[in-house]
Amino acid sequence: MTFSKWLLIAMVVLGVLFTVLLWQDPVSEQPIERSTIYRLMMLLTGGAGLFVALALYHQARTQETAAEKALELSTIQIIKDLWITPNMRLAQDYERLGSLPAEMYPDLAIHSAQDMHQVAFAISVFQIFEDYHTICAHDQTGVQVWLANFLNWAQSDTLQRLWPRLKMNYQPSTIRMTEALFVAANEIKALRAQRGSVSHEDYQAVIGKLAPMFA
Repeated sequence: MTFSKWLLIAMVVLGVLFTVLLWQDPVSEQPIERSTIYRLMMLLTGGAGLFVALALYHQARTQETAAEKALELSTIQIIKDLWITPNMRLAQDYERLGSLPAEMYPDLAIHSAQDMHQVAFAISVFQIFEDYHTICAHDQTGVQVWLANFLNWAQSDTLQRLWPRLKMNYQPSTIRMTEALFVAANEIKALRAQRGSVSHEDYQAVIGKLAPMFA
């Protein structure tokens, strides 16, 4: 239930209380502090103060959430410009760069343009995992949909081979996420090898075990 709906319910409840108080017949001899009108005014004042406080809190939290989301998206764009793009250029300009790609990644055995393209693409895939982890709190797609895509990718032998040399470039949370995906992907691969094919239900069973880690 959204915050605005809660406020509406609160105002309806206050309205009902006002009606009940006004319905009561005040005793003329009673002190003003015990009169229905006095109680009504006190309740109205308190309710109005609470409403204003909740509205201000909601506005501040909404602005804070929007600022957090904007910062996350800005960070993703910066990473793309400073990390993904240079690696893609290493692959695209491989022939003109001579030994530079191999020198920049001495532990990856880069001997051809294909090797560099595989490294650059693997880097972009692993960065997608990290970017998802960054924005998942604001994403409306649903973790199951993303995990279904990621499980397909994580079945790649090439990605799994390159990961040990590339994982130093990612946050610990991304490392845990990626390695959990590889374990789940290898479970899917084992089922395929055993049965000859993998069903939708098989994927959903594996995703169901993974989803709590990323919710």
